Amino acid sequence: MDIKEIVIKSNGKWYFGESEMFRREILKLLASNITKNDDGTYSIVLGEETNPITVEDVPFYATGITEENDKIKLRFHDLQEIILDKEMKLTLKGDVPYIDFKWEADTRLSRGVYWKLSDYFDFRGDEIYIVPPGVESSN
Repeated sequence: MDIKEIVIKSNGKWYFGESEMFRREILKLLASNITKNDDGTYSIVLGEETNPITVEDVPFYATGITEENDKIKLRFHDLQEIILDKEMKLTLKGDVPYIDFKWEADTRLSRGVYWKLSDYFDFRGDEIYIVPPGVESSN
């Protein structure tokens, strides 16, 4: 497969050519192997193969949130997950919220995730931090 035709749209959906990629296990494999190049572009590295991909906005999109046992877990469109176990800066580009996963502001938050996380916002001047339960604010 020539994955040069892969595009991650700004809504977090993956496309191969004109077709949406919907097999989440494949998306998770590809997404977990994304690297950011020095010029700000992205590639997928599988074995010894490195293939550039097109990313319209950011490579990751948080679409789900789970709160249990005083832990917050975010689930991405590609099935990757992150547990929020430390405070995290929220970046706003216009009115679109982003957090850091692998690189700065590389993960867009869905509206639902953003509003659920707003319970944990700590406003520090012009900056917003997410301070999960059980984590002390460094403020």
